[in-house]
Amino acid sequence: MFDEDLVKVLDETDVLAEMIQQSDIYQNYLSAKKNLDNDEVAQRYYLTFLKSKEQYDEVMRFGRYHPDYQAVMLETRRQKRVYDMHETVVIFKQCEYELQLLLDEVVTILASSVSAHVKVDAGTPLFNQPGCGCGSGNACQCQKR
Repeated sequence: MFDEDLVKVLDETDVLAEMIQQSDIYQNYLSAKKNLDNDEVAQRYYLTFLKSKEQYDEVMRFGRYHPDYQAVMLETRRQKRVYDMHETVVIFKQCEYELQLLLDEVVTILASSVSAHVKVDAGTPLFNQPGCGCGSGNACQCQKR
């Protein structure tokens, strides 16, 4: 099952993973995650949002016919906004986004080095570039109309 070439590839993936973990982007992500985990205000906002989300889920069983539908919907959105706008959360989400972009780029490079026909998730922001409408990164030469 395991031949020498496969073992080489696995060793190289370990090296690549180590390089990513040593990158500034990953280190910034870890720091932002630690800050978020230690931010008591952010954690309190998150717990408040989760309680509101539970009410939301209960109301959604009945949909707009529930008597508290509008109030619960608005409160849940408000709690989510309060959490999302907290400075520590904003910084964490920015770092998370940058890390995701790095990983998407690495995956794209790996896939294209194997074959132009390897499928890569086209739902990532990396592929939302003008010129191509099919999500292949303009590899097909189609034009978005």
